[in-house]
Amino acid sequence: MENKIDIFDIEIDTLTAKDTLKKIVQFMESETVSTVELVTLELLVQGQDNPEWKEAMRGMDLVLPGERDILEPSKRPSGVTGDRSAVSGHLMRELERKVFLRMFLKYLQRSRKKVFLLAGEEEELLLLQEKLRPYANGILPAGQAILPEDGGRKDSVINEINGVEPDCIISVLSYPEQERFISEAKALLNARVWIGCSLSLLQEEEKKRPSGKLRRFFLKRTFIHLVDQQKSRPAE
Repeated sequence: MENKIDIFDIEIDTLTAKDTLKKIVQFMESETVSTVELVTLELLVQGQDNPEWKEAMRGMDLVLPGERDILEPSKRPSGVTGDRSAVSGHLMRELERKVFLRMFLKYLQRSRKKVFLLAGEEEELLLLQEKLRPYANGILPAGQAILPEDGGRKDSVINEINGVEPDCIISVLSYPEQERFISEAKALLNARVWIGCSLSLLQEEEKKRPSGKLRRFFLKRTFIHLVDQQKSRPAE
């Protein structure tokens, strides 16, 4: 498993930001939509016992760690399975500074790509727009849509996306709607790249607050406990 680690039976690609961006550029040249997801600790903890979610994740073209804490257990003897050499100090530092996200958004800006925004609520859509504002001079807004948790607007949203033929769809839908939507809609979408992420990856200020630090502490402990549990299970 070169450049991959296994967490909860999900293969996570451990590529540098530069190598990841190279793959994104290749995806942009394809005639079909390629799917990329940036996972967080919270997402992995929520989905670790969800077979449907895991199946959707296995269908992604790239699954990327969004946070360095995801890779920390791979440095420990009881950590995740896979090639530890794939988890370099360089990659850990890149994840700490969100290098890929910044490079990716600058690429969209520099290349003047058409971008469609997808969120589950109006507030989330506004937050996403705010985080993209520094890159607005170059990124071409192709459209935006809200997809409620009940999925009632799925067909309408697909039609909206296909009507503008975006280069990239940036999605911040919640778990597990995000993975379910792209799994069901992938073959129908007229776009080049779909990238799913959590708004938490774009909101560094939230983690610096006392409540955010405490929540993070317990989330990380839970994640490490679950990883060690998985490692100790006998092979099937």
